[in-house]
Amino acid sequence: MFTQWLPAPAALNNADHYRFDYYDVATLAANRDSLGGEPTVFEQTWQPVGLGWADATAVVTVDSVDVVTGEFDREAAVSDLRGEGYDRAGEYKGYVRYRNPETGRVFAVTDGTMLVSAVDRYAPDAVDPSDRLQTVVDARTGDVDRYAEASEDMGALVEALGAGTLVRGTAMDDPDAAAARSGRFENLVAEGARSVLDGGTVEETWVYLYDRPRDVDTATLERYVEENDDRSGGVDAQFAAVEDISYTQEGRKGIITGTRDAAEYYD
Repeated sequence: MFTQWLPAPAALNNADHYRFDYYDVATLAANRDSLGGEPTVFEQTWQPVGLGWADATAVVTVDSVDVVTGEFDREAAVSDLRGEGYDRAGEYKGYVRYRNPETGRVFAVTDGTMLVSAVDRYAPDAVDPSDRLQTVVDARTGDVDRYAEASEDMGALVEALGAGTLVRGTAMDDPDAAAARSGRFENLVAEGARSVLDGGTVEETWVYLYDRPRDVDTATLERYVEENDDRSGGVDAQFAAVEDISYTQEGRKGIITGTRDAAEYYD
């Protein structure tokens, strides 16, 4: 399960929250004929390593760290990195590290898995990329607390989301300014989404986790969808191609479900 790669925020970046994204690249590749295009954008994640997107199995984005699994060996990846001027920067738990001396970008590579991170030059308390990579590896090996175990809200969110082709989520502080159009609602503590691709159809689920069951307001969720279902609206319009939309409440979760054509992805 991809949640094994997610360390508690305090261990990763000294923050309270961060966003994660999971992409089942193998499923995307298996259904490539149904997609609107080929999601070659993934290849930008691991450049200059010569891995085609169809050879990858999954990508997990852990805040500013990308975890890539696929069909490649460590020595081939290291050869690509060295050829592009990356310098060896030590080894950690079987992962060899290579750093770009100009950009500060760091890879940690072992057979079939690589982690990629970069310097966040705009963060007030920037964490060294190598430290972030090590923390993500430590989460995978169980040597630091994981997000879903350290946060009751994140645990409830990932349980509700489950597995999918694309999964994303984040916990958050109660927003200062709640508005239906923005997707930030009063007493919202976490939110996420899941897409399950099966041939030409995508089953969509959005989960909004509130502080208490009585805070859930499905009428507000309906207004949110209505105000974000028009591509000409100039906002996200994430619901523009979603059909058969329904709204339910499960405890302190407000849930939106629907379907869309797979050709809407990467078109």
